[in-house]
Amino acid sequence: MSDVLARRDQALTPEETTELVRAKAGDDAVVGTTVEYGTFTLHVASEHFAEVARVCRDERVLAYDFFDCLFGIDARDEGFDVVAILYSTSTGNRVALRTRAPGGREAPTCPSLTDVYRGANWHEREAWDMFGIEFPGHPSLEPRILTIETFEGWPLRKDFPLASRVAKPWPGVKEPAELDEDGNVIERQPQLGDAPGPYELDKAMAEQAKLANPQPLAEPATPEGAQAEEALGTGAELASDSGAVLAGDTEQVQEDREGDTSDAKVRAEEKRKAAAEARARKAAERAAEAEQDAAGDEAAPGDDATGDDATGDDGEERA
Repeated sequence: MSDVLARRDQALTPEETTELVRAKAGDDAVVGTTVEYGTFTLHVASEHFAEVARVCRDERVLAYDFFDCLFGIDARDEGFDVVAILYSTSTGNRVALRTRAPGGREAPTCPSLTDVYRGANWHEREAWDMFGIEFPGHPSLEPRILTIETFEGWPLRKDFPLASRVAKPWPGVKEPAELDEDGNVIERQPQLGDAPGPYELDKAMAEQAKLANPQPLAEPATPEGAQAEEALGTGAELASDSGAVLAGDTEQVQEDREGDTSDAKVRAEEKRKAAAEARARKAAERAAEAEQDAAGDEAAPGDDATGDDATGDDGEERA
């Protein structure tokens, strides 16, 4: 039987945990403590990071035998922090060990926990891959596991440039203005979570994309329209260089396209009128034939009546 949570009543409080860790690892091992969002955090000196983790694991009254996770935090000008979260399967307690990595933003380092918890191996590799934090004592931080081998930079650093914001135009559309009851435009301040942009560079690149990629014509309704569209297909080839189309050339292509489209519409309209007239003639002819057939049916009963008058009821001719 498992002894999960068998010693919950013996779990130490945050104050008792702090005193025990300082007694085992030294007074200078713990530089502070916090309790936020239900999580107890021990702020540990970097040189004692692995030692404090070992105390948390080996001390029976602590028994933090389960390694939960490890991750980095970008503290901007102050450098980077490393946080390891441990859990005790016998007491149900959870503790976070947080330390400031020496070396600043240029060469941050943090002692490896792989000798204490084997599960820290890949977590430290991820922190190195995303933040560039070195972990002395780790078996091997390479190869990178979340990016390619030739990737330059550390993606989760706050100063990492987002190249996609420069290479791609703003994909959204401008929302209609929101008005109040008096018809005045409501100016709203950006809130946390609102999408940024579009910026001036995004607008300029969007205009360039429109010039380089003209919108195709609508699907033609007639063969003549299809031929006209095929003749105009060469206009889009001007944009094959993705941005070298001049505004004057684009305007000329647009004028030619509008002129050819107008001719195609006129021809299509004439064809529709001719087809409508042909259908009207056929309908008139069918109506005339129907009238003639009806007149013939009305004349037939009169001839039968004449024959009835010439004979009697018994079929004999009358005198």
